[in-house]
Amino acid sequence: MTLVGVIAPAAIYPEVTDMIIPIILGVIAAALAENDDKLSGRVKAITLTLICFAIASFSIEFLFATPLYFAVGLFVSTFAFIMLGAIGPRYASIAFGSLLIAIYTMLGANQSTSIWLQPLLLLGGAIWYYLLSMIWYLIWPLQPVQHNLSDVFLKLANYLDAKSELFYPVSDLVPQPHRIAEAQLNASTVQALNVSKATLLNRSKKGHVDSASDRFLNIYFLAQDIHERVSSTHYRYQELASEFSRTDVLFRFKYLLECYAQACRNIAESIRVGKEYKHDSKSILALDELQSSMAFLEGQNRPQWRQPLVQLGYLFNNLTTVEKQLNNVNNPDVEKLEDEELYDTEVHTLSAMWQRIKSNLNRRSMLFRHAVRMSIALTLGYGIIKTFNIEMGYWILLTTLFVCQPNYSATRQKLVARIIGTLAGLLIGVPLLTILPSVESQLITILISGIAFFVFRKANYGYATGFITVLVLFCFHQLGEGYAVVLPRLMDTIIGCLLAAGAVTLILPDWQSRKIHTVMAEAVLANRKYLLQIIGQYRVGKKDNLNYRVARRDAHNHDATLSNSISNMLAEPGRYRTSVDECFRFLTLNHALLSYVSALGAHRTRLDNESTHQLVLDAHRVINQHLELLEKSLYDRVPHSDSSVLCSNDIEQRLSEWREEDDSSARMVLQQLYLIYRMLPELHSLSGNLAVRTHQQIES
Repeated sequence: MTLVGVIAPAAIYPEVTDMIIPIILGVIAAALAENDDKLSGRVKAITLTLICFAIASFSIEFLFATPLYFAVGLFVSTFAFIMLGAIGPRYASIAFGSLLIAIYTMLGANQSTSIWLQPLLLLGGAIWYYLLSMIWYLIWPLQPVQHNLSDVFLKLANYLDAKSELFYPVSDLVPQPHRIAEAQLNASTVQALNVSKATLLNRSKKGHVDSASDRFLNIYFLAQDIHERVSSTHYRYQELASEFSRTDVLFRFKYLLECYAQACRNIAESIRVGKEYKHDSKSILALDELQSSMAFLEGQNRPQWRQPLVQLGYLFNNLTTVEKQLNNVNNPDVEKLEDEELYDTEVHTLSAMWQRIKSNLNRRSMLFRHAVRMSIALTLGYGIIKTFNIEMGYWILLTTLFVCQPNYSATRQKLVARIIGTLAGLLIGVPLLTILPSVESQLITILISGIAFFVFRKANYGYATGFITVLVLFCFHQLGEGYAVVLPRLMDTIIGCLLAAGAVTLILPDWQSRKIHTVMAEAVLANRKYLLQIIGQYRVGKKDNLNYRVARRDAHNHDATLSNSISNMLAEPGRYRTSVDECFRFLTLNHALLSYVSALGAHRTRLDNESTHQLVLDAHRVINQHLELLEKSLYDRVPHSDSSVLCSNDIEQRLSEWREEDDSSARMVLQQLYLIYRMLPELHSLSGNLAVRTHQQIES
């Protein structure tokens, strides 16, 4: 709609065609800088964005004729805009859009007849976009909430499918590859939950969501609880597979999880289109059949099955609760939380904003490193343009801005997509210039390309680059320069990509191997805090309060960060990788630890027996000491020789014995603690090996 409003006047009045390029660029910059928010927040954000756009654009026009001042201004403004992102994602988007509008101003500065005309046209395009965006928001204010919540259930569906793969009843099951895939999908689910939470927070006041979004908030809490339950692990999968390799019970669990995955996809579609969800009866029938199958196995009275069947019983009860939750999506208020406050991480005062920026003004900050890299890369790119007098060279800066990312892995992905997308766009666009000679057909192509760019800009950057290249070709063709920009566009893209690659590799490089030990330590710390919150509730009873939910989300966030860090490290040059096998094994164990802790969280209940509760406290104290020592070992990158904490005397024996007691709740808690305890020696061994490898890498 926005692009139609820009292109339509050009079709009616051909003499204004040369003015549509800066207006279209203004629309693109505004769209890329936009953030979802409530009405008052949108007005503030749009006002701030337009002010930043005006400063950026007019500064370029005023300094363009003085290269030295221009270079200094480019360096300082780039650093300042990027550091603005320390305040929060909203400001990061505004900062990126401001840099983009500055480079768009550079593209037409040579042809500009007035220092006012081009900035006003760029701002006009931005204002036009935001005007239609506000109208769209007023008509469909909750569409972003629905879209992001729908994505949460789609990610949950993928996660459930991955979980179901662990229920193949084979005697030689190797869970590690499944655990790694599961950890990666869990990271995607956590990211979707965080995005959904941010959307709800934008419609809140100090963490309290407005009444219009209240139903979606309750569905979000329900999705969080489902995530905790499906991410939990009640036993070692390889032992279950070995025991029941000749029965169908694990296949029935697998089928039930697949039913829940499909249910999550159906819920996602219902939320997205705003229709009432109708729960399929397949999963209920699958539950009944599974219960009958388990009853049949229990009737066999085989001693070797006694303990594994108890574990399947815990899993069955957990999935029964998931069934109820999926069935309650249409009525999420049934299990409304007492504490519905969201944890607000945004800053709202100028002093708090400055503190955020100040805390990132050091080389340990990824944002600071990125700001320094980008400032140097863009200034160097400007120097190349001036030194070699490259007429259309400002596409170099545009490419560098888009391609240079905070880490090597993301930069490499963008670089490859940018080059392939540009080549594809040129190969498609040049023949189209010949096939479509009329102004009307070319304007329609510009419209289609622009729409396609917005569709693919988040889903597939390569496609988005291809379509924006076609748009640029046809826009410049309106000025009689269509074919003339082909080679400059390609060469500028290559130079810009080289600058981005050089910046992320040579300027304050942020190799993952140098900080992977810190990421691991933070994951262990988050799991320890999550477990602490859970153990406290076995004294007072289940409470989904804010502190508990924050601890749970932090544990999953750090697990996701660990997974992403290892994936990023694998994309880096081989000499910068370290202990790949150990890192993957640590990821597997950390995710398993989180799964065991999640099972404790899923089954929270009050334990009234004092002796049972004392054993739980004793076991937790020992496990907590282990995790603290593991944390310290990873932070310090030194294998700790203190073995006193490892000698827990009778705790392992007491946990093992209590697992055979008849009290179901106590047995489940102690079983999970026992599973966690069994993991600790290998975690200590891995942390020691990683410490040694890290020291060797530093010395070399």
